[in-house]
Amino acid sequence: MPDKPADYYYEWHTEGKTKTPYAIHSPNNEVLAFAGLYTWWPDKALPQDHQDYWTLTATILTRAAVGEVSQLHDRTPVTLPPSFWDEWLDAGQDGDQSLVDAAVAAATPVAEALEFYQVGPLTGNGPELVHPTGS
Repeated sequence: MPDKPADYYYEWHTEGKTKTPYAIHSPNNEVLAFAGLYTWWPDKALPQDHQDYWTLTATILTRAAVGEVSQLHDRTPVTLPPSFWDEWLDAGQDGDQSLVDAAVAAATPVAEALEFYQVGPLTGNGPELVHPTGS
């Protein structure tokens, strides 16, 4: 089991109709934490006291890929350094575009340092998912 927000994330590099999976990680297996957003929204077609009236939705923010991972895909998650976690998670923070811009800027050194290697077909959900091809 991972002992941090994320050890890896996956990206598929596509050439023609061939999709090849890669595990992307930080050097020395340092922590990866992704900037995300969530919101609750009401389903106005339902009565307010209905159990499904409120729905939670969430997303991970992405940015233009930089560094070596840009060989795989043109986008990558916004990977926040630990020094930015408190600011991102501060409930009193204005969640506006300037905060998103600051998160992307803080994430740039992390994104530029990401490394990757090819993995086998992604089946199952165990630790074998991060084994390099041929291991």
